[in-house]
Amino acid sequence: MVQGSQVTIIGAGRVGLKLAELLKTSGSRIRFVDHGRVADIDEDLIVSDAMNLTQEAESAIAESDIVVLALPFTVAEVAFTSVCRQLKRDTLLIETLSVKTRPASWAATLPREVEYLGLNPLFGPELAWANRPVAVVAYRSGPRLESFLQFLRHTAASLVALDAAAHDQLLAQRQLATHALLLSLASILRDENTAIPLEVGPPPYHLLLAAVGRMLTGTPETFAEIQTENPFAPTVRLRLIAALERLGGDGKEVLDYLRSEWSDLAPRLKPAAATCERLFARPIFPLESTE
Repeated sequence: MVQGSQVTIIGAGRVGLKLAELLKTSGSRIRFVDHGRVADIDEDLIVSDAMNLTQEAESAIAESDIVVLALPFTVAEVAFTSVCRQLKRDTLLIETLSVKTRPASWAATLPREVEYLGLNPLFGPELAWANRPVAVVAYRSGPRLESFLQFLRHTAASLVALDAAAHDQLLAQRQLATHALLLSLASILRDENTAIPLEVGPPPYHLLLAAVGRMLTGTPETFAEIQTENPFAPTVRLRLIAALERLGGDGKEVLDYLRSEWSDLAPRLKPAAATCERLFARPIFPLESTE
């Protein structure tokens, strides 16, 4: 049911373009709705504000088999209401937000026959789908949704099916907490008063530095949404603070704490340790030798 579909993607940013590239391989006809001109897609682009759709945009949505909302939270909720009024029966509506609890509540306003999917590729849009995790939340299933998921499986992506709450709790621990740690390191580095190059440090620091660099060359709006929209964010950040404070005890207290972490997690992390050893085999940031 994906093959040859009429698809309208609202939001011609990196995520929208990533999905368009994939859907084109199925022979789908893609149209974009975006608030301004976008390079290389003029003939398939309808210029329209997503929150105040033009008649041309409404017509494109009404004719579509699949509609994708690839928008930030600041726009998506209002756009969702506008889009819902145009959807035909058996349309598949896909949202690509990083948090799913609020989008799950929007399902109540959808026409009964419309299928609804939350999609969250857990990697940057410039990376390939194969062997990477994609979180999927089936708010309202149906044949078109199942066909789309089967189409995704052909990319060799690893689909992880979750409900909205489980998605947000998992990503608070594995994405939000990671970003919070990296942003904290970025703040420390920014405030350093030294002429020593940023690349001077041990291998674990080099890995984190590379991740900080990747974050800070990305889209700040996305990282802000992850920190502010996830309902589990305050709890996870408090857990981070509590863990850091445990490192401020006396020597025995800190050693006991670390030993408990070692015994609980170390057996599960042997494959990760082997990966780290391979990454450390060569300098991540080679430095010139000094006399």
